[in-house]
Amino acid sequence: MSLATLTPARLQEIRQALGPDFANASQERFYDSQARELLYSGAMGAGKSRILCEKGYGIALRYPGCTVGIFRKVKASMAATTVRTFTQDVMNLRDVASRNQSESWYQLKNGSRIYFLGLDPDPITGVPSKIGSLELAWAGVDEAIELSESDWMMLMGRLRDPRVPYHQLAAATNPGAPTHWLKLRFSPPTQEREYLHATAMDNRFLPDDYRSIIEALPDNAVGRRLGRGEWASVEGAIWNLPLDQVKPPTADPKRVVAGVDWGFVHQFAVEVVGQSGSGRLGVRAELYATGRGLDQLVDPWIGNDGQLHPGIAQLCEAHGVSVLACDPSEPSLMAQLERLLAKHRAEHGGCQLRVRVKAATNTMSTGLQAVDKALRQGMTVDPSCSGLIGEIPGYTWAPNKQGGFHERPVEVGDDACDALRYAVMEFEPDPNNPWAGMTNAGGVA
Repeated sequence: MSLATLTPARLQEIRQALGPDFANASQERFYDSQARELLYSGAMGAGKSRILCEKGYGIALRYPGCTVGIFRKVKASMAATTVRTFTQDVMNLRDVASRNQSESWYQLKNGSRIYFLGLDPDPITGVPSKIGSLELAWAGVDEAIELSESDWMMLMGRLRDPRVPYHQLAAATNPGAPTHWLKLRFSPPTQEREYLHATAMDNRFLPDDYRSIIEALPDNAVGRRLGRGEWASVEGAIWNLPLDQVKPPTADPKRVVAGVDWGFVHQFAVEVVGQSGSGRLGVRAELYATGRGLDQLVDPWIGNDGQLHPGIAQLCEAHGVSVLACDPSEPSLMAQLERLLAKHRAEHGGCQLRVRVKAATNTMSTGLQAVDKALRQGMTVDPSCSGLIGEIPGYTWAPNKQGGFHERPVEVGDDACDALRYAVMEFEPDPNNPWAGMTNAGGVA
């Protein structure tokens, strides 16, 4: 039988059954996997974005009337990357009924719709408000390393379209640092979380000259990430958090403080740090949120992931925080925080809230050195502190024009790191007061 004699409907069935022409075994497994969470990382040329688009398109074709979402952290990144791959290499115009460019969706003739959206925060609310109303059959994330873990959990909460037999959040990404939250989330893989990997050398469609370019990449962190698809630490990193130090604290602390970095459109971060009897520090808990005012964060709050999170007051009570060392650039917010904590204490008779709000020591060089010293001495970070764990690998020295680095960090994605600096500095001796930091004495909020 000739293909020319087959009806369009029959050709569609055959195309859905066969799937795309896979470049490697990892692509094929990605396409077939029904794991609840799925990650495909690898080098340049490993076909990551292509198979992500192929799977989203395949789901939309296979299950009429369903809703598929394909995302990146920033919507402006979509047009020249993910959408271009979809429209030029994956989509068949015969399947498309309509499109809406302003709302970034394609409607298929079978009633399914495919969205291409960014997780950019709304300038008013600070959260990606367009995502909240979606009920997705399947979600895919391109360059997932750009996301925070709260972004990931928010997308998990959108998987509730009843038209499909299974729901999945799938991701394609270049690798990052080995302590990135995404790598930790899939280490080790489980039945619910499947991890796949490939390099350019596994892609049977790549020309030899491209393979030669990949092989010639330098043996540094960037080369290892892009050329071999390894999760490697980048040059210029300010702090190193070894994987074996990402673990819960093992001893009851003798003193606990917290650092606070203000934020609304960017992250509001609180890092809770305890000191053991031997002097070792450990990050015990964090608050990491966007789009919420200070008055919304003192008591429990609902995150983008739909879960209830403890507020500042609950963190302080649960961990016995004695000091909140706050970014000193906002004295009005410090005063507001004092009032809100006093109100909380008055409204909750018998609560154990005993905490002093103060301006943090914000000498950059000293703070960076203090955290570096603490990490080298074994400071641990609880695995629940995904904001801090996600920021540390990208907390790097600002590059200069000569190919070196300035003695200051890149001021992007540094909110949890700043909060950590403020907290750790509370354990450093004050040259003007050698008794500082030796007791929990202080004012009560």
